[in-house]
Parts: sequence; structure tokens; C-alpha cells
Amino acid sequence: MPDNHGQLPQLDFDEVEHQRNLENLDAMEEEIANRNDGLTERISHFSERYDLPMEAFWAALEANPRGPLAAVLSTDARRQNIHEEAAANFIRQLDNVKEFRELPRQGRGVHYIAEDGRIILRHQLRSREPRPSEAIDFTWQTYDITCYASQKYTREGGGNQDSRFDETVRLLSNFRQNLDENVALFVILDGAYFTDNMLEQLQELVKDEGPHSYIVAINDLQQIINQII
Repeated sequence: MPDNHGQLPQLDFDEVEHQRNLENLDAMEEEIANRNDGLTERISHFSERYDLPMEAFWAALEANPRGPLAAVLSTDARRQNIHEEAAANFIRQLDNVKEFRELPRQGRGVHYIAEDGRIILRHQLRSREPRPSEAIDFTWQTYDITCYASQKYTREGGGNQDSRFDETVRLLSNFRQNLDENVALFVILDGAYFTDNMLEQLQELVKDEGPHSYIVAINDLQQIINQII
């Protein structure tokens, strides 16, 4: 919620990730002290890969349970869907966001945008029919508008990351065919990967007339929501 000085809420994905990594290193200390089974399995993997005795790993870890080796073996926050989790918690507490839900990533409840613009569930696809768009991440109600959102935080390109741009193009292109005035699509993009040039290309696919779609950084989301009547 806006504070007493009228400032809009802000989310720092890098700081959220940093804090989770510190928490994971805290957890690693306990794993080392208890010689946790999961940690033992990870050490075994490296032991076999490099022909190094497992006890050499344990000796180094127990001598410095918050040192470089412990940090390398601890869980990387980026593998814990930390950005999606942080975005969901952030959006949930914004003004005029009601009935917020995180949508399933698998199973019958997955939501897509069909080529004709309709928002459909996975079970509505024909057998073996390819998914028409990437899955939608969140939904909420703002006044009488049902809002859907795809959220991405990406720092670096390459590999699977580069496919995210193409997926976003398809998502926006499909939604342009939507005729339901009671829905809106938010494509929430953050991170250095999304350059000004990329954002300009995506902005050309935005629907300026209802039903509206938006390209928005998460810290600008409240301003856009405030404009919905």
C-alpha cells in the first residue's frame, strides 16, 4: 500500500535474491553440522566427477561452514522461483488488487491465450495441440476488470532466456484478437535482458483500446492499475 508520504511500493528483485541466498547459506551451516543426506548426495556427485575423496569436502566444509565451498554447494535462489514468489507477494498488496491468484504451471488449470485471443484452460486444447502461448502466471480483479499477468525477471540472455522474447511476442499478438472488454493483460518485464529496443518492439503489439494490454515494469504496475476504471 502507498505509505504516508504518497510513495508507491517498490520491489528490488536483486535484493530479494541476495537475501534468499544468505538464508540458503544459513541453512547450509545446519546441513553441514548434520551431514544432511541431500548435501551428502551433492558432495558425492562432485567427488565422483573429480576423483576427490568425500571426506576432503566434509573437512573443508566443517572447517569453514560459511566459506566459498559452502556457498557453491548451497541452493541458488534463482532455482527456487524467487522472482515469481516476490512478484506475487508484491502484486497481492497493491491498491485495487482483489482476489489475487497465482495460476498453476501444470495440469488442467494452466491458462493460455489462444490464437483468437480467448483465455483458455489447458484441457480446452485438442489432443496433442501445441500450447498457443506461454502460460499466464497471475490473475486478479480490479473493479470489474479481470486482469491476467505474465511476469518475467531476466538479467542475462542466451539459451532458454532468448526464447522468452519470442514467447512474449506470441502472447501479446494472440491477445490482440481478444474482444472481451472485461479483461486486461499485463506483461510485467524486469531485468537488464529486456533492452529498450526489445521493449519498443513489444510496445508495438500492445492494445491501446479495450480490452487493453500493457508492457510494464513491476514498480510501475500500481500506476497502471490506478488508471483502470
